[in-house]
Amino acid sequence: MLFNMGDLLQVLTTLVWVTMLNELVLSQHSYSVCETMHYRTLTIKLQNEHQCMILEKLQRDFDKEKTEMRRLYTQMSEAINKFHASIIRNVQSMNIPSQNTAKAVPTLLDVPLVRDCGELLMNGITQSGVYPIRLPNRNIVNVWCDMETESGGWTVLQRRLDGSVNFARGWDDYASGFGNVNTEYWLGNENLHWLSTLKNYTLRIDLWDWEGNRVYAMYDTFQIESEKNKYKLRLGKYSGTAGDAMTPYHDNMEFSTLDEDNDEWSMHCAKKDQSGWWFRACGFASLNGLYIENGVVAMTPDGLIKGIIWFQWKNDYAYSMKRTEMKLKPSLQVKLDRQRMEQASRKTKESIITTTTDKTDTQENDNTTPTLVEIDQTQPEITEPIDTNTEQITEEQTTISSISDMTTPSYYESVYDDDYYDG
Repeated sequence: MLFNMGDLLQVLTTLVWVTMLNELVLSQHSYSVCETMHYRTLTIKLQNEHQCMILEKLQRDFDKEKTEMRRLYTQMSEAINKFHASIIRNVQSMNIPSQNTAKAVPTLLDVPLVRDCGELLMNGITQSGVYPIRLPNRNIVNVWCDMETESGGWTVLQRRLDGSVNFARGWDDYASGFGNVNTEYWLGNENLHWLSTLKNYTLRIDLWDWEGNRVYAMYDTFQIESEKNKYKLRLGKYSGTAGDAMTPYHDNMEFSTLDEDNDEWSMHCAKKDQSGWWFRACGFASLNGLYIENGVVAMTPDGLIKGIIWFQWKNDYAYSMKRTEMKLKPSLQVKLDRQRMEQASRKTKESIITTTTDKTDTQENDNTTPTLVEIDQTQPEITEPIDTNTEQITEEQTTISSISDMTTPSYYESVYDDDYYDG
């Protein structure tokens, strides 16, 4: 059987190449391929060809290893950045008062360290302002306590007032919180998660328009899941006067920011609205949007709207709110406050009915007075002597009574104790 010289040469070359590779593996790179006898017996042309093949393989292996190293470096860099952001967030959540912020923090000797503004109200604090609260993770944060709206005791988690704070921020800022507690601020998703796991809370959202009107929306349950679950929002049953703009579209949604897109839209709602929110695609409410003076924002040619939106009140995406507040209060306290208000309302109505009835009876008695006078005139005169020895209150007794009233123990004596401030 005859063989073509070219085919035979190709077979021999292949066998030589396989033998060289086997020796290379077995030798564990103890010496160069060029030092083998098989390689030296090859012609210069074949030697050059094999060198080129080896170099190409080395180049491919190098490129593959470089790609893998870059991938590992990127993963390590992302992990380090997240860890760094987490450390900064935890340090910032301690809110150590500085010389500039200490004036906004009440003296701890006067205010008990509690878990929310509802507990402050139960301890007799009735003045709205900035107070420290301690979360279940033992972090202490400053919040604004609303002690005026619907019996007070509301912990404010978000407030828009005058556009003085930029709400177009990234994931880390919304996670740790930002702003000025005395004006505009966001309490922070991490703080909201810990706070909402403490008790069953009711969420109240107050809205003001540019015409001086105010409405509200309440949800009887409120909870924020952990960062692992993208701070997903959980809401309960709605009541109020603003219209329900949350549960039909934003409930059970993950939080999105400028650098974290977790909505269901093909594009990016947070970038479109320049805010962080629980977007779907995108929705009927966006209370962290851009602050628009005078409340009117023109729609863009592609139909996009920016601003502080609550569609169900104005039925207009082009109307931006003047002021907003989102606040929490324990659900049990809200129910008790409602019951007390209803009881007070019933008592007021009963008092009005009683007063009206008394006036009617008095008028009827006035009409019959002449007849009674005529009858009394026919009665005999009283001839019994008047007792002039009636006991009189002496000046000494009056003085003693006044001193006794002044020395009565105060109702607020020893309201607070030092246990509130133990670590």
